[in-house]
Amino acid sequence: MNRLIAFVFISAMFFGLNEACKKNIVMIANQLYSSRGNLLIECSDNKGKFLSNLLSFDASPFIISFSDYRWPKETRWDCTISHGENNKFYYDLQVYHANYQRCGQLRSWIAKDDGIWFTERYEDPAGFVLPWKTRA
Repeated sequence: MNRLIAFVFISAMFFGLNEACKKNIVMIANQLYSSRGNLLIECSDNKGKFLSNLLSFDASPFIISFSDYRWPKETRWDCTISHGENNKFYYDLQVYHANYQRCGQLRSWIAKDDGIWFTERYEDPAGFVLPWKTRA
C-alpha cells in the first residue's frame, strides 16, 4: 500500500507540476551600416516549416518564436542569411539546436559589415563569431 501511495504521489507531482514553458526566440538583426542594404533571411526547422524575410537596414529584428519538440525529437532551426549584389555575401547557420525541451532560450544573431555576431543572453553584448562567405 505504501508503494502505491508513493507511486501515485510521484506521478501526480510529475504531471501536475509540469508548468508551461516560455517560448524560445531566435532573433536576426540587420546592422549592415556601410551598404545600408537589405538582408535576405531564409529559415527552416527540421520538421519542414519554412520562413523567409527581406529585412531592411536597422529595421526591427526578424523573430522566430517556437517551442521545442518533446523528447526524443530534437529541435533544429537552420537559416541562410545573405546580402549584397546578387546576395554575394552569405552564411548558412544553424541558429538553434536542442536535443531536449528547453524553455525561454534566446539566440540573437546580428549581421554586420565584418561578419556575423552572436549572443545567447539578453544582458550580454553580442560578439563576433563568423566572417561572411563569398559566392563566386
